[in-house]
Order: sequence, then C-alpha cells, then structure tokens
Amino acid sequence: MTPIIEFKNYTFKYRSQSEPTLREIDLTVNPGEKVLIVGPSGSGKSTLVHCINGMVPFSYPGESSGTLTVGGKDPAKTGIFGMSKIVGTVLQDTDGQFIGLTVAEDVAFALENDCVEQEEMFRAVDEVAEVVDIKALLGNAPTELSGGQKQRVSMAGVLVDDVDILLFDEPLANLDPATGKRAIDLIDRICRERDKTVIIIEHRLEDALYRDVDRIVVIGDGRVVADMTPDELLASDILIQEGIREPLYVTALKHAGCQVAAKDHPQHIETMNLEPYQEKVRDWFEKVSLPEIQGEEKPALEVLDLDFSYITGKPILSDIHFRINKGEMLAIVGKNGAGKSTLSNLICGFIHPDHGKILLNGSDIADKSI
Repeated sequence: MTPIIEFKNYTFKYRSQSEPTLREIDLTVNPGEKVLIVGPSGSGKSTLVHCINGMVPFSYPGESSGTLTVGGKDPAKTGIFGMSKIVGTVLQDTDGQFIGLTVAEDVAFALENDCVEQEEMFRAVDEVAEVVDIKALLGNAPTELSGGQKQRVSMAGVLVDDVDILLFDEPLANLDPATGKRAIDLIDRICRERDKTVIIIEHRLEDALYRDVDRIVVIGDGRVVADMTPDELLASDILIQEGIREPLYVTALKHAGCQVAAKDHPQHIETMNLEPYQEKVRDWFEKVSLPEIQGEEKPALEVLDLDFSYITGKPILSDIHFRINKGEMLAIVGKNGAGKSTLSNLICGFIHPDHGKILLNGSDIADKSI
C-alpha cells in the first residue's frame, strides 16, 4: 500500500530559531488509518501538523531537509491552497476558522472559492450538515454556538471540500468531558463511514482513546519516540518517561503494583481483561491508609448568594454560595457554558455580581481594584 503521508529523515528548523524543532522524522501513515499523535508542550507535534497541511514553509518559514509527501505531493511545492484540497485542518481555536456570518455561509466558503453552482452548493452543505448534525444550526451565527457545536461546524467546513486527510489539532482542548466524547465519537464515525485518513493531535490521551485508534505516535524533543498500538504503548513506561499523563486507570493499576500487559488490551477500561489484576488491587486497597485532611477552619474566600447575568433576564449564575478555608484545594467543574469562567472572573474582580458578595479574608472585594 502506498502511504498517504510519508516523512523520510525529515528535519525542520524555524527561521527564527537556532535549533531544529523536528529532527530526523521517519513516519508513514496509510490511507484510511486513524493515528493519534501525543507529546508534551514544545515537543514539535503542532509543527508536524503544519508540515502536513502546508503551513510550513508558507506561513511558518524555515529550513528543511529530508523528504515529505502528502497525497503524493510535496507540500512545500504544492502550496497552502493546493494542500487544502488534500488536507482539512480543524484547529484548537475554532473561532479563528470562521469566515461567514451564518453557519451555512461558513460551511459553503470553500465551495464559493471554487465557483461551485448554487444548487450544487446547497446540496453539498445540506449533506455535510446532516453528517455532523448541524442542520438545525445553519441559520445561526457561528459566534452564538457552544464549543462542541463550533467544532462540528469546523468539521463540516473541511468535509464539504471532500479532502482525503482530516487533521484535528487538540480537538478536546476547550470541551468538557461529555462533549469531548461526542466529538471523538463523531471523528470516529466520519473516519469509518467516509473512508478518511484521520490524524489527531491531543494532550488528553484517555479521552482521545474513547474510540479505537490504529496507532499512537509519541513525539519528544522533535523526534518520534514511539510508534505503536495503544495496547503496546499503555503497557510500557514511555508516556511517563516523556511527561505525558497516562489514562487514570493505568496509573491506578501501576500504583497498586500491577504490571500492565498489552495482551489484556488496556486501550479501553470497559473491555480490558481485569482478572489478572484484581487480587493485587484488592490487597492494596485494604492496606492503604488515607492521609489526614489538612487545613484550618478559617475562611479564605466566601461567595455569598451570588447572581450574575450578561443579559438581563438570562442568568448565568444563580444563588451561588460556598466557602473555601485556608489550606484547602478546591476544583470547580462543570460542562461547557455552565458558568465556571464567569465565576472565576467574578472572584478576580474583572466583572461585578448583580447580587451577593464575595469576601476575601473576611473583607468584601466590591471596592477593591483588580
């Protein structure tokens, strides 16, 4: 089988840097494969994406050696527009991709550039809207949508051009876990039903593995550190060595003294063979002693009966009431749009509540400057 993406001894150095970001990359991806690329911040994984979609060297100039072919073409010679016919990229910041005033206009943008007849354009937009489940949103402004909806609109925008390769650059970064699962499920369905080659760049490994991938490529310090199946990778210590968080259940098993084996298929906790690990985990659970809770019963921060709305009559936060004591560590969780960031902005004093108080060490912050 002829690879659809092939790096051979490929090195790239940005013009503004003294050292290469990518070093001697050897990597092949075959048509129809679904590959997950992981690595710590600064490892070079986003640069790898920019090389595939033609952003390097046109938007990000620099020097390269070795060879790279994508769909049988050299991106450095084909150009960004030429590569856009082969590779569709869904960015982490979906807002940066929106062009149209409505969802339908945005999805149709690539077709308008190609001077597609209106009747054919309407048909194509309807078809991809059906695939990614945004038909009810076609008349909305993209800025009005939730994070998950914006991502589906971005997917539609690249699918409408019928590209062969779909690149997802940290698709879960701004999504809550439930919405993230739906996004991974949709990517998987598109890969299977439309026979696309899919490359996913992601930090959140456990969430990205919600659906099967063929391989995981680990990038570290600009090099390919590992290229193996998920089961093989999770049974190794490579992720820990590279500073990448393992799935929580794998960490828990190792913490209990278990040696995770690839033959037990650890890619998914739901289908993993857990029988060989049960006795060790049970023994550890019965013997472990929990640390004593530290912290004074002295409030550091109090939020009292807080209400806030950006638009009158549409409350974002209602009757929020809690206390954090000195020495405590607290997590604020909630789905996209729940009001977590708004609450953080209120505590920082960037915005002011409609009703209620915020006390810092017993003093109202209302009169304090930022």
